[in-house]
Amino acid sequence: MEKTGLKPTDLDDAALVEMALGDNSQLAYFTLYARYHTSVCAHISRFVSSQEEIEDICMESFEKAFGQLATFKKGSKFSTWIFTIARNTAFDHKSKDKVRGKNMEVTKIDAAVAESVNVPDNTMSPEEEIIESQDHENFLSCIEGLPDLYRDVAKMCFIDNLGYKEIAEKAGMPINTVKTRISRAKGIIIRMMTEME
Repeated sequence: MEKTGLKPTDLDDAALVEMALGDNSQLAYFTLYARYHTSVCAHISRFVSSQEEIEDICMESFEKAFGQLATFKKGSKFSTWIFTIARNTAFDHKSKDKVRGKNMEVTKIDAAVAESVNVPDNTMSPEEEIIESQDHENFLSCIEGLPDLYRDVAKMCFIDNLGYKEIAEKAGMPINTVKTRISRAKGIIIRMMTEME
């Protein structure tokens, strides 16, 4: 990254995947997560209506994708890959709610994606990876350095690992406000961590 002078947010998906795999860069993982979180949630909402479940499926999808990132094929589109994982994770959740015997849509996916749905439960999310990594102190100082408007919801999301609904209840604000603030907090954290690197 020092050689090119590029920030992770300037890089395309392929370069971020390479950085994540090569340097195990938590910032690369976090950038991919922040870049696709909203669109993955929107994609999942085509199959699932509960907002809380959409967020759970989204997080699970990223955990699967990042846990199996080494199987990602060069030349493929990361967006297609994460959307496929998200769709199949959503179908997985739906099938658990359905009475046995009711047919679910079968989606053809490549072997790498098929393997990705069997990631162990202890796979950490991008935020947890950052918290567990040597960047822990930097990550915490970035959260502390957020404007007052975003700091509390960011702490609840990234440190306490609470879902949008729980944060909305604790903070006494609408869930859409929580989403907006967390989204903006992510952008600020990425910028701050990029400047630190």
